[in-house]
Amino acid sequence: MLKNKYNAILCDRFGSINNLKYSSFTSTPLKNNQVRIKVKACGINFPDKLMVEGKYQLKPSLPFIPGMELSGIISESNNAKYPIETKVIYQMRFGAYSEEVIANIDDLKIFPRNFSYEEAAGFSVAAQTAYVSLVERANILEEQTVLILGATGGVGLAAIQLANAIGAKVIAVCSTKRKQKAAIKAGAKYALGYENMINEVKEITQKEGVDIIYDPIGGEYFLNALKIIKWGGKVLIVGFASGSIPSLPINIPLIKGISVLGVRAGEYFRKYPNLKKPAMDKILNIANKGLITPVIYDSMPLRDAIKALKKIENREVIGRLILNP
Repeated sequence: MLKNKYNAILCDRFGSINNLKYSSFTSTPLKNNQVRIKVKACGINFPDKLMVEGKYQLKPSLPFIPGMELSGIISESNNAKYPIETKVIYQMRFGAYSEEVIANIDDLKIFPRNFSYEEAAGFSVAAQTAYVSLVERANILEEQTVLILGATGGVGLAAIQLANAIGAKVIAVCSTKRKQKAAIKAGAKYALGYENMINEVKEITQKEGVDIIYDPIGGEYFLNALKIIKWGGKVLIVGFASGSIPSLPINIPLIKGISVLGVRAGEYFRKYPNLKKPAMDKILNIANKGLITPVIYDSMPLRDAIKALKKIENREVIGRLILNP
């Protein structure tokens, strides 16, 4: 019987992120087709915060360990395909903020070449979201113009890099000059503030508007962006990081002939599991070519998860913030 102990971040009640606890757990035996991962890095995603607060569409049974993605090495395995010391990425709905995780071998992801543990931990969710949004849902084409709101969050930067790799023209919208510089560095052709977004986009597109809007923030910015979408354009609803869910007057899609497409990448692949491996193979290939690399803002100790989530809450992070067990 295993007696090993490990630490993890525990949520035992919905509410403030201040309620999270750094707790000790006892290792459990592996089942068939499972491996044990020694976690090297955990990616922090905005839904982690919402899940802890009880505001996300998924509400885990209490208590639970937050976190959707990690990288690490296999420390125990009964499967010859995944020997001990193999580097892996693992994505889940929750459970990543931990020193140790048991994973099903069918859900393990290949470690991209030349990635650090931190880059690997910040890769899967953002890249998968960008790919499902732009490729699977919007059918993005070379030379199309994409407006990316919240462009320097994790999913925003991944979308910039992916759209740029495909050959689309990216207009990034960010809240500060510092973030706008980061968007240009990531591959955006233009980077704007929100204040004069409508007029500047009209000037850039010669009043034609953009082909695709990629929106992970919602609120008033979503409604303003609708004023600069091209006839027949596509609006991707990726999230509501602003905390505000906007209402869409139904006559706008009618008048402009636009499509409004909701994106939940994880749910997309649960509905269409046969599409997941081909998609992830393409994403990995793009990463191995150096065309998508997570931008790491900082890494912090696992026990500082509350401080890290507050940085996300305060909108100070550019790219990915990582926890190191």
